[in-house]
Amino acid sequence: MTTPPPQPRRRPAWPILILAGIAALFGFGAGLLIATSAGQPAAPISLPAAPVMQFLRENEPAPDFALQTFDGQTVRLSDFKGRPVLINFWASWCPPCKEETPDLIAAYNELKEVNPAFIGIGTQDDTGKLKQFAEQYQVPYLVVEDPLGKVSNQYRVLGLPTTFLIDRDGILRRIINGVVTRNQIITDMRGLAQ
Repeated sequence: MTTPPPQPRRRPAWPILILAGIAALFGFGAGLLIATSAGQPAAPISLPAAPVMQFLRENEPAPDFALQTFDGQTVRLSDFKGRPVLINFWASWCPPCKEETPDLIAAYNELKEVNPAFIGIGTQDDTGKLKQFAEQYQVPYLVVEDPLGKVSNQYRVLGLPTTFLIDRDGILRRIINGVVTRNQIITDMRGLAQ
């Protein structure tokens, strides 16, 4: 005599019934809550206004800022009115920043006759690492810290490096996202100096 093949085991229905009961209780409770508050005015709530993300635009005034050098000197953008200004946002951990730094230095050294102001803004980075980076590359221009990223937020920096070119009147003339080159900087800064 052959034994019949085993029948597939049926799962008990009780777990599904329990879940359905819990869902029904929640539905009943929500309905009861709505019914008891019907006719009552909703309590007003106030939410903070969402910040409006306004991007800087070329041909508009560049926002002024005040940041500190490593030795505590305060540097303001407005201190350089009358000179073309290059602002470069960077960080010590940023590979593209490391890639472009020699070009920034070469351009700065070659543009002495134009009397530009180069300001390297180390943003959201450790002071010691920023100092080490500036010393390792022998950065000859001003380096300031933006430890909390307030100025990078003010300038709407979305990635590093980002460079802003500002004319003698404080008007933002060019925004460069990503790596800059020596030739690009020299051409643009000479144009701003005229």
